[in-house]
Amino acid sequence: MLRTVGEPRRIDRAIKRLQSALKGIPSRGVRLTWRGGELRTTIHWARDDAYWWAFEPRQAGTTPRDALLLGHAPDAPTKRESITCEINLPRTAADRKVAGIIAADDRGALYLCHSGRMGGSRPGQRKSGFREFLADGVWRKLAWPDGEETEALVIAPLDSPRLTRLLGQFVDAVRRFKAGEPPTARTGLCVEPSIADSANAACDRRLVDVALHEELAKRGLFGGAEDLFSLRGERPQPLFALVADGGPEELAMAVGSLSLASARGGPDVRAILVAPAALADPDSDALQALPFAFVRFRWRGARAVFDGLDDALE
Repeated sequence: MLRTVGEPRRIDRAIKRLQSALKGIPSRGVRLTWRGGELRTTIHWARDDAYWWAFEPRQAGTTPRDALLLGHAPDAPTKRESITCEINLPRTAADRKVAGIIAADDRGALYLCHSGRMGGSRPGQRKSGFREFLADGVWRKLAWPDGEETEALVIAPLDSPRLTRLLGQFVDAVRRFKAGEPPTARTGLCVEPSIADSANAACDRRLVDVALHEELAKRGLFGGAEDLFSLRGERPQPLFALVADGGPEELAMAVGSLSLASARGGPDVRAILVAPAALADPDSDALQALPFAFVRFRWRGARAVFDGLDDALE
C-alpha cells in the first residue's frame, strides 16, 4: 500500500525532484486564465506530449502549497492560455483537503498522485465523476499519517524517465472529462494480471498497452469496438499477456494468466507474451521455450517499441 508523505522536508525534496524532472520549452510572460482568475508567468511546453506546465506558489489561509498548473496544448502556446487543471501540493503536511498528493511505496519510491476529486466545467459534472471516467487508471489504496485510508490515482513515479509522458496522459484525460467526452474504451488486448502489480509497473503497463494498440492498428488488425480484430474467424485471435518490469512475481502471473486464457480459447486464440527486452538472460531463455509467441519491447524515449511483433502475429 502507498503511504502519504507528510514530513515537510521530504515533501519539499519531492516537489523539487518533480520540477527538475519535467521537461519543456519555456515561454515567458504568458497570461494564464481560469474561471475567476488570471496570472502572468513562465510556462514550459512539452511538445511531444501536447501540454504545458508551470509551478506557482499558493497560500490558502495559513497553509502554503505549490500549484502545478497544466494546460492542453497540441500546438505551441500563445501569449494567452487557459488552464486545463491544477494539482495543488501542500508543503507543510499531508492534507486531504487538496487533490495533489506525494506518496511513497514500501521501498521508499515517490509518486505524484491525485485524490480523484475533479471539478468539471460542464453542468451536472460531479467531482467524483472523474473516478468513473478514468476507471482504467492506476488507482491504489493510500494510507494517511492519521491512519485513515483512501484511494488515489497514481499519475507517475517521480523517478520515472517517462514522467513527462505520464503527466501528459493525465492532462489529456482531464481535458476529455471536462469536455464531456465519453471514456476511452479499454483496448482489451491483454489478459488482466491476477494480482495488482506495483504502481511503477502499472504506470508503464498503460504506456506499453497504448503503444501496442497503436502498432496493431497500423497493421489493420481492428474491426471496430465490438469486433476487436478484423481477422477474427479467419485466423486465431491474438491474445497478449504483458510483463511490464520483469519482476519474478509479475512474470509468473503473466505466464499463468496467458496459459489459462490460451487453454480456454483453444485453437481460436494465438497466445503472445510481451516482455521487456532487458529481461535477464535465464528468464529470457526459459520464455523462449514456452508454447507462446514471444515479443520483446524496449523504450525509445517514452514510447515502447516492439521486436518480433510481425513474426508473432503470423
